[in-house]
Amino acid sequence: MTSTDRSTMPTPAPFHAHGWYGWVHADWQDLPAFQDIDAWLQEHSAKIILDLPCRTITRHQTDRGALYAKYMRAKNDGVIKNREMLSHLRWTVLPSRGQRIFLTCSAMLRKGHFCPLPVLGARCRRGPWGYPHELFVSAELVQPTVEELLQTLAGPAREDILTRCGAELQRFHADHFVHGDFLPRNACLDTATHRLFYLDNDRTRLWPCPPPFLCQRRNLAQFCYNLLLQAGCYDLAMPNAFLNAYLLATPWTEKRRETEYQRVVTQITTRWQRFGEKEAARLKRPAKQA
Repeated sequence: MTSTDRSTMPTPAPFHAHGWYGWVHADWQDLPAFQDIDAWLQEHSAKIILDLPCRTITRHQTDRGALYAKYMRAKNDGVIKNREMLSHLRWTVLPSRGQRIFLTCSAMLRKGHFCPLPVLGARCRRGPWGYPHELFVSAELVQPTVEELLQTLAGPAREDILTRCGAELQRFHADHFVHGDFLPRNACLDTATHRLFYLDNDRTRLWPCPPPFLCQRRNLAQFCYNLLLQAGCYDLAMPNAFLNAYLLATPWTEKRRETEYQRVVTQITTRWQRFGEKEAARLKRPAKQA
């Protein structure tokens, strides 16, 4: 994953152009491309990163640096392919996802948690029934993912990365955030500053009060299970380094820490026994180019 490290705090400004409405980073609101969003998204110079029925991700070069645009037509492919009416209805009536991602990322940065700089979050209703299309645009981030670092490093260096991830995730949780999909490939680590950057924040949520810990425990299990997949076998060395750092950063009693450790290990062990070897084997196959 790539993007420049921009530390500028986003100042949200209202955005409205050609049917699109939402929030834009105040320093980017005069970008000419945003005067006609639809034309910009279809420009020939844009590089298609991902193209699915439910969403398209493109990379656009501007005079201020590269931007990534995520254009969302539905929650998932099933809504479009299989006409899932309940999901279709929820997508139609729920608040804008593009705007929510923008505001959540802005809140993360204000609280000292890093992510690609949010530039635009907007919605446009189309068709006779006003079906919503969503857009989230962020600045490119040029940092290696945690997954890439773990593939190239070993020993104490690898353990240091996992320790940093565990401690930073606990700080993230302490501020009432829950990441939507916390995986080694969805986090970048600046090894010089030790900053952890959270990617893919579509479902990341800031709770107004401490959330039920089962929501945050899911982040621990997600990350640890994917560490097993990356190792290609049931080896708890990497999950232990990550979990121990997380638990030591909490204000919990030793008994509570041990209880939570066992819960996470039980979850990932059960999943590994059911799916682990097949999923690990699939990941070893040559990946198709996007």
